[in-house]
Amino acid sequence: MGIHLQHFQSFVYSGGMKVRDMQLLVRVAETGSMTHAARQLHLTPAAVSSAVQRVENSLGLRIFERTTRALHPTDEGQILIDGCRELVGQWQRVVDDATGHQGEVKGEVRLSAPADTTYNFLQNVVVDVCRQNPGLRVVFDTSDLVQDLQRDAIDIAIRYGPLRDSGLTARRLVQLPVILVAAPSYLAEHGVPEQIGDLSGHRCLTLRRSNVPTESWALSSSGPPERIAVASALCGDGYLVRRWAVAGQGIALKSLFDVIEDLESGRLVQVLAGTTGGSLAVHAVFPSRRFLSARVRTLDDAITRQFHRRETRCRDWLASTA
Repeated sequence: MGIHLQHFQSFVYSGGMKVRDMQLLVRVAETGSMTHAARQLHLTPAAVSSAVQRVENSLGLRIFERTTRALHPTDEGQILIDGCRELVGQWQRVVDDATGHQGEVKGEVRLSAPADTTYNFLQNVVVDVCRQNPGLRVVFDTSDLVQDLQRDAIDIAIRYGPLRDSGLTARRLVQLPVILVAAPSYLAEHGVPEQIGDLSGHRCLTLRRSNVPTESWALSSSGPPERIAVASALCGDGYLVRRWAVAGQGIALKSLFDVIEDLESGRLVQVLAGTTGGSLAVHAVFPSRRFLSARVRTLDDAITRQFHRRETRCRDWLASTA
């Protein structure tokens, strides 16, 4: 049975579907699982299944195709879910406009970011935002792994490098070079590399990307990039690599954004000045087609301001070392 927009609108306006029902359908579609949706909405899977069945019976259509392994919207269900997503966004805008006059931002925001960015920088931004907005609750997911924003109900994700998922909405925060750094104590003991080839005789600290250890670096000075194999005794996430470098355990290839304090304080120094691993962009990424609520915008604005301030420090440091 087909679904008509007029039928859907009259069903909604007659009270046959509440905002909570629409949010539930959207969340089930985005997560692809009633169990995941139930967990995120603080409901039981049975309650979610019952709500979906109730809406299906009321509208006289099948919204989801269910198999033992997956759950997908039917063609008609997708039309319904798109309409629900739009109406939920409109409702959220009305609520934001109505409550905005009270000057208080309320609700939960789920934020995902790499470990080093979180511990070195973002945690303080979040603390400040929550202090200024007592009604706001930020749930932090700290991981270097690339998460599925819709499945995991992430409102904002901070991601480094090229974006592989074109279905997401993204905004570039900063773009800065990736440089070689080491502690003065390491260089005093092991010597200072004078050219890229010298790195093969040094202890290099490498990142684990998608659970795969990095085995080579692409570096360039004045010419095209040169890929060199790196033998690494220590491999971990961005936070560990930076801490190991500060502790004098080897040479790391890190975004300038992550090591600016260490460079300013002298805990780290640049190795092979003029040599970079390219220019790395950092993006704020959002689930596709999802309206940004006031609470998400509040956190996003604070993150953006602090990223830009930190970028200015990085640009000043680059100018001072040119």
